[in-house]
Amino acid sequence: MDKFRFFNKTKLVYLILGLFIVLPGCGGSTAEKSQATEPSISYQENSKVTENKDIIIAMVPKSLDNPVFLDALEQGERVGRELGIKVEWLGPMQSDTNIQIAIVESLIRRKVDGIVISCIDPGKIKPVIDKAVRAGIKVATFDSDSPGSNRLFYCGTDNYAAGIACGKALIKQAKGKQVLNLLIMTADKESNNLNERLNGFIETARAGGIQLNITGTLYCNDDVNIAGDMLENHIRTGDTPDVFFSTGGWPFVTPPESLPGFHAWCKNGGISILVDTYYPVLEAAKKGLADSLVGQNFNKMGEMSIRNLYKAIKGEKIPARFIDTGLELGSKSNFAKLLKEKRRWEIK
Repeated sequence: MDKFRFFNKTKLVYLILGLFIVLPGCGGSTAEKSQATEPSISYQENSKVTENKDIIIAMVPKSLDNPVFLDALEQGERVGRELGIKVEWLGPMQSDTNIQIAIVESLIRRKVDGIVISCIDPGKIKPVIDKAVRAGIKVATFDSDSPGSNRLFYCGTDNYAAGIACGKALIKQAKGKQVLNLLIMTADKESNNLNERLNGFIETARAGGIQLNITGTLYCNDDVNIAGDMLENHIRTGDTPDVFFSTGGWPFVTPPESLPGFHAWCKNGGISILVDTYYPVLEAAKKGLADSLVGQNFNKMGEMSIRNLYKAIKGEKIPARFIDTGLELGSKSNFAKLLKEKRRWEIK
């Protein structure tokens, strides 16, 4: 079953389950229930019950409608089974900081042992992360950090380094051109990881002698269902840039055939550079929709987040406050090779 159909078939079931989990004081007194002031929210729980029910670690992605996070879930659950602990998967259906905050509040009430979270807004999520830490819960971040919080460690991409790699790719692709118009796609204005990638890209390109004129920024809200349409519609307006840079692979989750205007723009000399090398992005790149890609390793994020948070829960030393999961560089010379090394997004 592909990941999108998996979402559709399970969404209703988990929305109902989510209501039972997140509502405080269920089964308690009327007075207790009247004190609840949190917004009505919905999120998904996907957990594996293991032999050791004493330790619970919750993984909280930015959203459930972005299947890229499922690689982290898959590996996190695998490590959970190996360690004999319970790994839960809880998140907003779509990227929403207020719902993320409410989810962490519910986990604090439940007194889980650990939380691994990909932060939408590092500033807004900081107080509730710190609250969880004060409550004795071990908290780490993956994919997107909240560096000012009291989290134990961040496990994921060196995002500024990813931006630098993208900037170097642009310098190579620009072939001596010194002034280029740039169209950007990113999820939002707040995400720390995406802003670091964008800063690294722009600063590296400018240090390399390229003047970038930003002609537009498309905010897709981390939603793979709308990103492709946003890009295609912009290109069809005729306001075409010289360079397209996306801080994530969202627009290429859609079938490449649904981006004919963008494909034509690429054929006419447009430079396309994106972060991410998961299967559909590489498939689109191989068909001519990208010049360069810089990939992340969500499998390692899931595996190393759970393994190291478990160590912290058991009182063992963790290796560092930043656990780097590495980068993967893609270009027209190796797209086909990288694609053979990936597997299609499927739920086993």
